[in-house]
Amino acid sequence: MIKRRWKSGALAVMLLAALLTACSPTGGKKEQAFGKLDKDEEGTLKVAYFDEQAFLMQVGNAFQAMFPNMQLEVIPTQAVFDADDPVTAMEKLLEEQQPDVLYLTEEQYAKLAQGGKLYDLDAAVKQDEYDLSAFVPGVIDLLKARGGGKLYGLSPTFNSQALYYNKDLFDKYGVPYPTDGMSWDEVLELAARFPVKKDDEDSISGLFPSSQIDNAFELIRMIGEAKGLQYADTDSGKVSIDTPEWKAVFQQVIDGYKSGSIFMPGSGEDGGSGGGPRMSIRGAGGGKVFMMGPNAMRFMAGQAAMTIDGPMVMGMLGETAGGGIRVTAKAPAGGGGPGKDPAPMQAFNWDMVTLPVDPSQPDVAGGYSVDGVLAINASSPNLAAAWELLKYTNGEQLAKAGSKSMGSLSSRTAYKKEAEGKNTAAFYALGANSQTLLQSLPSEFVASFASLVSEHVKKTVDGTEMLEAALQAIQSQGQDLLTKAGLETDQP
Repeated sequence: MIKRRWKSGALAVMLLAALLTACSPTGGKKEQAFGKLDKDEEGTLKVAYFDEQAFLMQVGNAFQAMFPNMQLEVIPTQAVFDADDPVTAMEKLLEEQQPDVLYLTEEQYAKLAQGGKLYDLDAAVKQDEYDLSAFVPGVIDLLKARGGGKLYGLSPTFNSQALYYNKDLFDKYGVPYPTDGMSWDEVLELAARFPVKKDDEDSISGLFPSSQIDNAFELIRMIGEAKGLQYADTDSGKVSIDTPEWKAVFQQVIDGYKSGSIFMPGSGEDGGSGGGPRMSIRGAGGGKVFMMGPNAMRFMAGQAAMTIDGPMVMGMLGETAGGGIRVTAKAPAGGGGPGKDPAPMQAFNWDMVTLPVDPSQPDVAGGYSVDGVLAINASSPNLAAAWELLKYTNGEQLAKAGSKSMGSLSSRTAYKKEAEGKNTAAFYALGANSQTLLQSLPSEFVASFASLVSEHVKKTVDGTEMLEAALQAIQSQGQDLLTKAGLETDQP
């Protein structure tokens, strides 16, 4: 089961302001849901949030000062996020605790929305003339796609990806800079123009897929989906990977892995980082810590000409001279044996362009996600308060306050992230790939399939298996994995 880590700090600040602005019960009738709330009204609003203590410290005390007659009941959901199946665990919490407002992952949001458990925001949006055009179109498209065509929640922040490039390396080797709207073929051709020293400590990769990628299939998947290919379909229950179109994508990436122009991520529990020390990245406030293996730092250490990643990397690169990020070497838990020290972050000239696209779909790309979704229980008796919470949490004031945060992008177009001299428009320029958004595969299948493909890709790169045989094995074994995942999903 794939679990997503929570980015709680920014949302806590947003929730603080939102709750201080609006929160009060009204009757359960929908036509009464959107009246203005008086600060002296009495009542209780139940909010499902990941950590009760943090929520009370960051929100509750100030809320009580502003609304002395209001009671705030926090339902902690940390155990839900840590469960083997966070989606089912959230369904159970909703059924048993009946919170008014929920903070959800994309997966939880999709399941609850399509199960009729969340309140359809259409009437609220129309009655308040709430301007959805003020949001990044891809974010609304994503939320509607996950909701089966309807909008059941809002998210104040989102993530998309861009192609980062090291201008110093491009200048050193006389390679022209990448540009917005390049095709995947063009980007891989650029990567192949950098000299490769595969076994050298100072080796350079033309393309490092991402600090977040831990398997050899992910880049193949990204390129294939940009070309309109699907490797599996839940509705038909079929895997479709042994095709001429997918074979061409596999061959292209495997050639890059073999030559060293594309760095091949590992797979397994250590994320391909190998043994040895890892990088500990701590925010200035001393809160969150991000652990990265040595290989995850290749682009930031100046060992790769290009990489594909989200806004977090932009924040880290902007702090290499010393600022809000502290980076230290740290041995992995349990030892881990000998291994090379992670390369230190380097200061270099860099910029970004849009994620590579396919000429057949030049205006869209994958890589869209939201940090979390605020949604309303369809059975809530406090619809007015809950709707005000969603509006203000996603409002302009909070968007402005959060626009300086490092890890995410504001969902409001008026508060796009900026960095002096950098092409931050790359994060917003492309729309979301609707085909990718509509595709829904069991998470256990996605993880196991990626592991399966990575094993065969490694064998192909090593020369111990032909690509044709690898694709046949992936097709057969992958079909078994999807069938098993489908049967498990259908069970009560």
